[in-house]
Amino acid sequence: MSFPSNRLQLVVTAALLICVSARASQKQKEYRERGEFKIYASDKEIGSEKYAILSSGDTVTSNSTLDFRNPGDSHQKIQLETRLEMNARFVPRNYLLKSDVEGKKGEIRGEFSSNQAMFSFVAADGSPRKSGMLVGNEFTVLDTNIFHHFIFLSRRFNYDSKDKSQRFEVIVPQEEDSGFVTISQVGRETLNVRGKKLETRHLRVDSGALQIHLWIDTQNFLDKISVPDRGIDVIRQQ
Repeated sequence: MSFPSNRLQLVVTAALLICVSARASQKQKEYRERGEFKIYASDKEIGSEKYAILSSGDTVTSNSTLDFRNPGDSHQKIQLETRLEMNARFVPRNYLLKSDVEGKKGEIRGEFSSNQAMFSFVAADGSPRKSGMLVGNEFTVLDTNIFHHFIFLSRRFNYDSKDKSQRFEVIVPQEEDSGFVTISQVGRETLNVRGKKLETRHLRVDSGALQIHLWIDTQNFLDKISVPDRGIDVIRQQ
């Protein structure tokens, strides 16, 4: 699929009770989420993505491992490993992607600052190169085939806003590209997943070239991603 992708400071005091209370407060501010997506192409399972998210103070980090077979070449195995660090609004600070395509390994490192993204690439043959691009003040990483990145994009959508269609800048490191997507709320729907009926909000992400559909349940979990034009469905298993 291609389309146009915290540190909590603890104040140490002399009073033990205050110190314990501060640690308790720190722990309350942490949020952890783990999940696994199953990936389907034309109703056939082709792989999975496991991810973990940690939110602490003003820092959100995610790690993921994706293993799948190329839908166009079922003999080709692909593994992608990622680590993404962001602020609390899911604006990236740094990004790492390691790829392994039939033993050919590559790497992308991204560093982000105000209005700028810089990338370092290492190709399968070991040759390095660098590139950069200008971006806005707020943007989200939405990398190719890294499905849990849609979690961060969906959580930027404001359901209480009068604007039912909202525009967000995204950056796609593997494509060395950036652009804007428009997210619209389709409505509330009952979704059948994992043998359960879930009440969800249905969002539509429009890149201009492609439409992606997201279903988010009442616990704010992203339960399903669908790309009808590509025959791709991604379903959360846990």
